[in-house]
Amino acid sequence: MRPTIRTVVLCAILFYSGGCVQKSAKLQKSVVPPDKTLFETGSDFLQKSQYIKARLAFQTLMNTYPDSDVAPDAVLAIGDSYYDEGGTENFLQAEDSYNNFIIFFPTHPKAPDAMLKVVALNYRMMRSPDRDQQYSYKTLENIDKFLRQFPESDYVPIINQYRLEVQESLATADMMVGQFYEGKANLAGARLRYQEVKDKYEHFSKMDEVLFELARIQEMANNPDEAAINYGKIVSSYPFSRHADEAKTKLNSLGKPVPAVDITNAALNQARVKPPEGFSPLKPFIEFGKALGFVTPPDVYATAKRSVEDAKAAEAAAAAAKTGEGQAGTEIQVTIKKSATGETQDTTVVGSAPAAVAPPQNTEEKKKEPTKTRKKNVKKPS
Repeated sequence: MRPTIRTVVLCAILFYSGGCVQKSAKLQKSVVPPDKTLFETGSDFLQKSQYIKARLAFQTLMNTYPDSDVAPDAVLAIGDSYYDEGGTENFLQAEDSYNNFIIFFPTHPKAPDAMLKVVALNYRMMRSPDRDQQYSYKTLENIDKFLRQFPESDYVPIINQYRLEVQESLATADMMVGQFYEGKANLAGARLRYQEVKDKYEHFSKMDEVLFELARIQEMANNPDEAAINYGKIVSSYPFSRHADEAKTKLNSLGKPVPAVDITNAALNQARVKPPEGFSPLKPFIEFGKALGFVTPPDVYATAKRSVEDAKAAEAAAAAAKTGEGQAGTEIQVTIKKSATGETQDTTVVGSAPAAVAPPQNTEEKKKEPTKTRKKNVKKPS
């Protein structure tokens, strides 16, 4: 009796142990790794704009699991938390995080996005041309860095557009400083500023103004040959300028030939001219709001991201249309029916609806001469 009870107890223990082992194995398979859990927690906090908690979760992940697969994403996410929170101090912290990401993970697929966000945050901190231009210079520097490191990126076209905008701001600032020096009779300082605009920012929309002021200063400084070069540039490449006729007069007075109009360059330069903004009583308040950070420029990163996604969607749609994908076949139904005289009549209907068949004259004729229908699917030619 005792061996039987012992055997039963032993079997029960083995059965229970086997069930626990299986259950434990299932639980181990379903458990999320702790590094992934930390990243998901930080991402949830980031979506809820709880930036400090998000950064704490991401930093814990990086310190505890530096070799984790999601560690690069955590570095990028810390930068995103500062970027989304906004403000000058947070932007500087975001820039530091993005630069670290690019240094440690230069081949990561998101490295171009990190570099573009560095451009975007500096662009958002830019000031108007009559104010400090340090962030304009930083933006231009980072744009050039982006073009060197990621020349094949999809963001390159829109980055080049922003490069022109930043150069326009810097050229305007230099021109305004040159005008200030000229008003103070500091012709040497004015000449240096105008020359800098001419050498660095060839696409400046007000280059004709700069060339004319530069030529005028050179003429006053007894440099007629250099002045003639700039007057001639106005006549040939900026014939639409308000200074074009005066430049011709100056060339004649200096005894220099008047060049012909370069139609190609003139058209390109005229296309760069911006229409006047006009007077706005709110402009001083808007500029003041920008200086305090209440009015922010558009997000370069969001604009570029949306532009690239729209371009890819358009390319996919065009490719699908070219290959004929998504075009349904058209069903053609041919009804063969014998008439009362014994002749065969075909009725063809295009579409998915059944072909219309004239009813027989009587039931007996319908039984004797059944209607035969064959269907075939034909693809529309692309």
